[in-house]
Amino acid sequence: MLAAKLKSAKSAASNNHFAILLTSILFVSIGNKIYELVLPLLMYELTHSSVSMTSMRTAELLPNFFFAIAIGVLVDRANKKRWAMWMLGSQAVLLILFTFLYKSGSQQLMFYYMIGFLLMTFGYGFFNVQVSLVKQTAQPSKLTEANAQISLVETLVTVMGPALTGLLLLFSDVSDGILITALLFILCLLSISLLPAEAPRLHRPTTNMVHEFREGWRAFRSNRTLFHITIFVMFINCSFTVVQTCLVFHAKDVLQLSSSMLAVILSAAGIGGLAGSLMTSKLRARVGLGKIYGFSIILHAIGSGLLVFSESMTLFVTALFLIGLATSFHGISVYTMRHEQTPSHLMGRIAGITGTIFRIGMPITMFLSGWIIEIWGTQAIFTGAVAWNAFFLLLYVRSALWKER
Repeated sequence: MLAAKLKSAKSAASNNHFAILLTSILFVSIGNKIYELVLPLLMYELTHSSVSMTSMRTAELLPNFFFAIAIGVLVDRANKKRWAMWMLGSQAVLLILFTFLYKSGSQQLMFYYMIGFLLMTFGYGFFNVQVSLVKQTAQPSKLTEANAQISLVETLVTVMGPALTGLLLLFSDVSDGILITALLFILCLLSISLLPAEAPRLHRPTTNMVHEFREGWRAFRSNRTLFHITIFVMFINCSFTVVQTCLVFHAKDVLQLSSSMLAVILSAAGIGGLAGSLMTSKLRARVGLGKIYGFSIILHAIGSGLLVFSESMTLFVTALFLIGLATSFHGISVYTMRHEQTPSHLMGRIAGITGTIFRIGMPITMFLSGWIIEIWGTQAIFTGAVAWNAFFLLLYVRSALWKER
């Protein structure tokens, strides 16, 4: 009887802690969504150049490539609550600096690139520790549900974020969205501060960072499921990221949409993501995680194909919905596999290793996409994404991952 009560109390505490974490993820997701929508528009207003837009995105992708592994090792060593608060506070300061530069009329793109680089460095630092905090606060048997709830929050924000951004664009200076993002990061910091203090370690790490990295690498290489899904994500992420970034330029330069109209229409991707979040848990029970990931590749290929012919608003919105659905399936299946396949004490290192590999091709393809648009237009990007996804889908369905439950 006593054991049952203790188990119930522990479960309730775990639920409360996860609820606090989920609230903090809500704040940071709203902030990130506003930033993701406002930043390309700011760069477009400054330069009207696809190369400048994609160069900014490339600068944001580089920190994950260069620092993800080191951050993963540090997170496993650090006090995770304190680390998360430092990452959020640093981003808030940088966002305020970014706004000051824009409002002062600075045309020095290198300063914007440097701030974007640092923002994503600290942003990845928070994302990595968030992965570890999910593992700490959610019960092991509910990791799929926890990831689905996080995805649900993020996709709800995706639905509301563009509409909110549209209002910001209608009633204020566009750069005010960056200031609001800074405020939301501060609210996230305050929410994280409500998590219980991490229990002190009985033994401090006695090995150096290289040894700890090797321990994580051996665990990663010995897990065939984790290793193989990471390789597929490395290639598939290239098309996902490039298409999502080129959407903005296509909408502004080809469809001639206003910034406020674009922000509202992008909600279609959020609705698709919301549908994916609500469907994933039940869909896993029927077909398994492996097929859900395969569905994400199929849906993204179809959505990219529709974008090739999206001179009408109907096709553009339909494509956005399918891409949002694909992104939701992709994220939930990959992160759930990673959580379930990784011991808690290695979570930071495995997140760092896989995060680095996930993004190996993204800076290169992102940078090249700007020049491809300049020469051949956005249709070339979308057509290439269809072919890319189709090729890797053929490989994926022949792998053991397709049957992963």
